[in-house]
Amino acid sequence: MKLHRHFYVAVVILAVSAVLSQVYFRWLVHAGMGQAVPLRRPLASIPRELGNWQGMDMKIEPNVLLKIGAEDTLLRTYDQGQGLPLRVYIAYFGGVRGTAPHSPTVCRPGQGYDLISSEVLVLVLPGFGEEPLQVHRDLFEKNFHKEVVVWWEYVHGKNVSSRLLQRLVWSLPGFLGGKRGSVLQVQLSLGFEDGMEASMRRVSEFMNHVGPHIQAVLPVTDVPDRGTVATGRRPD
Repeated sequence: MKLHRHFYVAVVILAVSAVLSQVYFRWLVHAGMGQAVPLRRPLASIPRELGNWQGMDMKIEPNVLLKIGAEDTLLRTYDQGQGLPLRVYIAYFGGVRGTAPHSPTVCRPGQGYDLISSEVLVLVLPGFGEEPLQVHRDLFEKNFHKEVVVWWEYVHGKNVSSRLLQRLVWSLPGFLGGKRGSVLQVQLSLGFEDGMEASMRRVSEFMNHVGPHIQAVLPVTDVPDRGTVATGRRPD
């Protein structure tokens, strides 16, 4: 009988602790639960002219946008007048919808592409400052046409390369009673015409031009401070 009494007391203590923990964490994140974490600037603010690269916007159909579930998207092709366009796709998920982007290794095979190779690179580019940038480089093939996709993500405004860590950092706030974290995904894709070395030179050159503008749109913070809640504004 005494053993049973101790068991029930322990169960009650665990249940009360769980409830109090949920209340506590919900209180911590309550200020940001009802609205998406905004970008500093909309993705459309990224210039169409970047050095000698000229950009042209491409339309994303409404049904596709609905399926993506992002707060902001950008689809644009850039060219240097050589007939070798580079396609830019950027999607931002502010956390309130509970959605996150799929990687090209998930989406491309569904479009009929075969994954030839996939690796993670660490790039140091002047356009992104002194901090190394961790990116994925995937090579796909479809109907004897090869395409290189260089892509990376920012979770809570920080560059993260590990898919497992990305999803853990993104989903953890949701388990603690708040909205999931923000994710910005950038994809650069181009035809694999002159080999990997030539392709990466073009990608790196473009990244140096677009890097400062991508960093300029990243969200300031994922959780509003007390001043933000009171005024409804975020710092510039």
